[in-house]
Amino acid sequence: MVLKTVALLFFASALMLALTLGAWWPLGALLFRINPAALNSLQAGVQRYLFPELWDGLFVPLLNTPAWVLPALIGACFLLAASLRPGRG
Repeated sequence: MVLKTVALLFFASALMLALTLGAWWPLGALLFRINPAALNSLQAGVQRYLFPELWDGLFVPLLNTPAWVLPALIGACFLLAASLRPGRG
């Protein structure tokens, strides 16, 4: 029941993001409005300590997706985990 509740909270936050910001507001723009220095640090850290290609191949497309997609995806993962635990999810 707890996993389903957490999934519901993530779905509700995705809906609120879509309604308040608009359905196509990018995640990168939202994160930049919250903390611009964190995005710069994330980019520098990924390119310096991991792989430079990882930034362009994974993070840039993720930051260009609508902001509501990430909480909806996390909510779907919690819902999937709840369905794998029958009776206890």
